[in-house]
Amino acid sequence: MEWHMPVFDDIAEFRNELIRKQLSQAVFAADMSAAPVDDLFDPSTGELMALPAGYVAVGYTTDDGLTFPSDLSMADTTSSQSTEPTRSDVESDVLTAQYAPQETNAATVALYEGLPLSGADALPAIGQQWTWDRPKTPKNPYRRLLFIGVDFDDEGAEIYVAKFFPRARLGDKDDEQWARSTETQRPVTFTAYRDSTVGTSCRNWVDGPGWRALAPGTNEVQSVAITGGPTGGTYTLTFSGQTTAAISFDATAADVQTALEGLSNITTGDVTCAGGPHPGSAITVTFGGQYAGQDVAQMTADDTGLTGGTTPTVTVSTVTPGGA
Repeated sequence: MEWHMPVFDDIAEFRNELIRKQLSQAVFAADMSAAPVDDLFDPSTGELMALPAGYVAVGYTTDDGLTFPSDLSMADTTSSQSTEPTRSDVESDVLTAQYAPQETNAATVALYEGLPLSGADALPAIGQQWTWDRPKTPKNPYRRLLFIGVDFDDEGAEIYVAKFFPRARLGDKDDEQWARSTETQRPVTFTAYRDSTVGTSCRNWVDGPGWRALAPGTNEVQSVAITGGPTGGTYTLTFSGQTTAAISFDATAADVQTALEGLSNITTGDVTCAGGPHPGSAITVTFGGQYAGQDVAQMTADDTGLTGGTTPTVTVSTVTPGGA
């Protein structure tokens, strides 16, 4: 018998492939006249789709990347008979996005200065003269903001995380600094507000071909059936070169499972048997544990030990192939 990992590791389900980073991030902004982002990923493949018209890229940001603070405020009810609150309710939960752009482009300047991103009053193309006046009454228009982060699986396929603020407004901005020692930055903080049409203040996604590849595969199911009506004797099953001890002609599902778990390449939890008993009913063997989601080798049977009946035979068939 192979050593079986402790029960704690079985139930904890540690999966290092689910430890993710956003190795690169991008910010896109649009005026409220642009269409909201409804479907960011192809439903069949998880591939990133084109954005609606009107979304412009912010470009490079500082090493701090993107931060999404959430300010949660709770309202507690206290009672004289209890040392802790007897009730607690969410009073407010405000989501913001913070980042510091490094490029001087139309998106970073417009978002910092409250200028439109599109239309006749938008900044012209890079290379043409830009000019704007600080208004007597500052404008602070609502925007649509899309944030996308990307990681990669072991095969290099993309895994995306994304947030969409359908209605966001500049809530704070840090100083614009001109200096020899650092690039010009225009750090901003945007607050997410509920959009009545979209129905939320923030829509989230996790998708991509690499994410789809992490989906657990189907567990293989094989069937062991006896025909010919034996009245005695035994048979054996062989799995990947290992052969079980003798299994009785009238074995139950539990008997077959015990025999299979006695193999050196099968441990407790690797197979689950159901159905039976033999010889009248087939017994199904579902592979899990270390074989979960895999296309495993089909078992073979040696039925020469069965007696009685009419040419008794043990047949193994694959009911459900394992794998993706």
